[in-house]
Amino acid sequence: MNKILLAISTLVVVGSAHAGFNGLTWHSRANCINNESISWDWTTYRNMRTLSSHFRNGLKMHTVEAPFKYTWRSAAVHYVEAYPGAGWRVTGEHYMLQNNQFIVLGYENVVDCSIYGGWWDFDNQ
Repeated sequence: MNKILLAISTLVVVGSAHAGFNGLTWHSRANCINNESISWDWTTYRNMRTLSSHFRNGLKMHTVEAPFKYTWRSAAVHYVEAYPGAGWRVTGEHYMLQNNQFIVLGYENVVDCSIYGGWWDFDNQ
């Protein structure tokens, strides 16, 4: 049983570690233990801001913000907020400042724990 758990853990770490290594990417996830919206790029630092609004039963409960910061990873995460199937909805807003220009990277509206939604894309710009 421990070998099976180790194999699953390794797949999760290896799979998620690939994201953002090739360039700028962003994603949001809901009902994954955490509710989150994250922008990141392993290849360079950027001035990024991320907002993650969390809704339950159709009502907005709160917004988590990672304010503008020169970083490789902008993460607006509410840790241990939800569990699979808990019924949360997350909307993510991803922004960047570049050459004194405000850039909207993207938006998501998600209800599941899928790591696709931009996670694996090479460059979403």
